[in-house]
Amino acid sequence: MTLVILLFTTLSQDLFETEQEKDFETILFLLEDLKNNPVDLNTADLKELSRIPFLKISDCLRIISYRGKVGMYESVDELYMIKGIDKGLVDLIRPYLYVKTKPLKWKGLQSRLRLRKDLDKNGSQEYYTRTTFEVNDYRVFLVTEKDPYESSVIDYYSGGILITEGKRKFALGNYNLDFGSGVMLSSTGSFFQSNEFRLLTREQGVIPYTSTAENGGFFGSALIDSLLLNYCLFYSNQKLDGRIDTSGYARSLDPSGNHIDSASIACKDCIREEIFGYNLSYTKNNLQVSQSSYWSTYEPGFICSDSTIGFYGKNYSSSSLGLKYYADQFVTFAEFVRSFQNRFGGVFGWTGLLPYNFEFNLAGKYFNPGFYAPKGAEAEDDYIGCFIDLGNHSRLFYAGTTINIYSNNQADTNNYDLRLNLGKAFGITEAKITFRWLYRDEFKELSGSRVFLRIKPKKFIYLDLRLEEKYVYGDSLRKGIFGSVECGFERKFTIIKTRLGIFNTDSYSARIYVYEPDLPGIISNRMLYGDGKYGFAYLSLKILRNISISVKYCIMNKDIIIQHIGSQVDIKL
Repeated sequence: MTLVILLFTTLSQDLFETEQEKDFETILFLLEDLKNNPVDLNTADLKELSRIPFLKISDCLRIISYRGKVGMYESVDELYMIKGIDKGLVDLIRPYLYVKTKPLKWKGLQSRLRLRKDLDKNGSQEYYTRTTFEVNDYRVFLVTEKDPYESSVIDYYSGGILITEGKRKFALGNYNLDFGSGVMLSSTGSFFQSNEFRLLTREQGVIPYTSTAENGGFFGSALIDSLLLNYCLFYSNQKLDGRIDTSGYARSLDPSGNHIDSASIACKDCIREEIFGYNLSYTKNNLQVSQSSYWSTYEPGFICSDSTIGFYGKNYSSSSLGLKYYADQFVTFAEFVRSFQNRFGGVFGWTGLLPYNFEFNLAGKYFNPGFYAPKGAEAEDDYIGCFIDLGNHSRLFYAGTTINIYSNNQADTNNYDLRLNLGKAFGITEAKITFRWLYRDEFKELSGSRVFLRIKPKKFIYLDLRLEEKYVYGDSLRKGIFGSVECGFERKFTIIKTRLGIFNTDSYSARIYVYEPDLPGIISNRMLYGDGKYGFAYLSLKILRNISISVKYCIMNKDIIIQHIGSQVDIKL
């Protein structure tokens, strides 16, 4: 079981809790950047506010609408006056907003050193460093890593420079590209789960690549500028890990950064990937039209034995068309992609506000079987899906419903996932309840429920109680249940958190995912199955003005006792 990490210990539990592994490193980088360069609450438009991952489009529209009716904000606390924005959300977004003449922009040197270790295994140490230097319009960064699969002192390193002059950006070295929903290019993945909906309408463009995933991102150069159209040109030439046998078969590229053949370095840097591409966009009257294409070659060419496509060969190409429309009360978006071997995929949707303080989200998705984009999404099946979300924030409580419909045309199955969400804050207590039902063909299945209760007698003290059940119907009924108690203390210079949980599941199919805070800089989820207990203790101290130290200990008692420990030092000069 891997150690589960978090950048800011106040991250929303609902935002990152997902049954899919995603690389959220770019979101973490964005949050750190926003903390050093907060958004002006009195001048920010929809695009600027939506850069804050915790804000849904409907939240951004409420903030802008209130500003238009009442006038300029005098403080961030004035957000409490807006219907649909509660105190918990304001506390969450406060570090990324300001109401001043000029933004508080930090310039200088930041350095991070992290160590993680499995106490039950020898040679399981993981090291990670990241150093960023920023002056004027220039940002230089260097990342190094040593994972448990290598004996060298530094197994992996990457670096780069990002120059920003107004709308013009130039990157050299390692970087990511994010032009919105990301079916083709976004490092944050595409629309497969409903909780990714809030990511779809955002676009960051070029982002310095800070992840330790060795096969992720791009290595080369990228330029964003404007002539007759806004454009981005990018080029990448890097070596990837992958084990290829004498017949030309490969076990696939390894996006996690862990070497496929962990017993040796035989698979390291075996495939050269070269990419050239572009993104064009044109905006008029709140309508944005974009078109992206890229071509890649692999040397040597190979057959991917565990891919749904079955053959990559030497050459690959992909092309997409994107549409976005920004209105006063809603945003619509769409992205359609033609990928390798005439596979097609796409997402489209609408998100915004309705009368009487209702918020409404609608999105659809379609993928051919075997759709694949090396820097974006992948779909194993012929997949059609639709997501509908309707909610209302009143002074009394929050009530909403979510319907997720997805079909596998090859298996001729239709699934309907229905959720009823209720929330209420009263005094020092906040409660959230979710009921779930799953309809499959002619069968109705109770999929489980979740109850979350937070008690916060003071701003810096909280107690969380969580109970979740899960039912999975296949050849037989499989059940899972999880309960936990967590308490925390958060002050300006000290953060202490501890959790104790128990779980009991009938099988792996009834597994339960638990979001867990940990050392700054990584987001993941803990997967619980079987019968056991687990817990953690977390401490973060700001010992000096520019130096912070974080320590985390985690233990799981299932078939055997598994213990992890991690520590991290952050320095700003």
